[in-house]
Amino acid sequence: MSPRKIEMKLMENKSSRLVTFSKRKCGLFKKAMELSILCGVEIVILLFSVGGKAYSFGHPSIEAVTKKFLHQGQGSHMSHGESSNHDNIGKLSKELQELKDQIQVEKDKKERLDKALSKYKFIKGKLAIDDLNYEELVNFKASLGMLNAVLKVPMNELEAAASLLLLSENHNKETEI
Repeated sequence: MSPRKIEMKLMENKSSRLVTFSKRKCGLFKKAMELSILCGVEIVILLFSVGGKAYSFGHPSIEAVTKKFLHQGQGSHMSHGESSNHDNIGKLSKELQELKDQIQVEKDKKERLDKALSKYKFIKGKLAIDDLNYEELVNFKASLGMLNAVLKVPMNELEAAASLLLLSENHNKETEI
């Protein structure tokens, strides 16, 4: 029994389309690697998903092959097709660099968040607010205020906890007197 032929048209089911993209992308990259090894060729593949996410494969590396391609046409007479390919590769290289820069910015944001939160005690992923004194809670609130622009985290719960803690401490001081 021979494998059935798949009709080449856009898949209507979005989840099936995403699964197929993922599997075919891996298969494409695997075949590209095999081609580069078996035939000794240098290869680059750039894919952009429907969501705009970039995927790439390059052997020996994306940068090496792209530089070789871009410098190959210098000094020679390029046809119109080669010129437009050259322009497209330049644009794609620029987009790739912008994506790398965005990834670095997000990594930096994560590091700042981790650093700001490292001095507080967490239990099962939640802040142990009950263990903080008033000053620590105020400092934590200030840290969250600085990170709020990055995270867009509402501070209502923190403000409520701070108010409750303040009331609790005031009540404890009044009962001691």
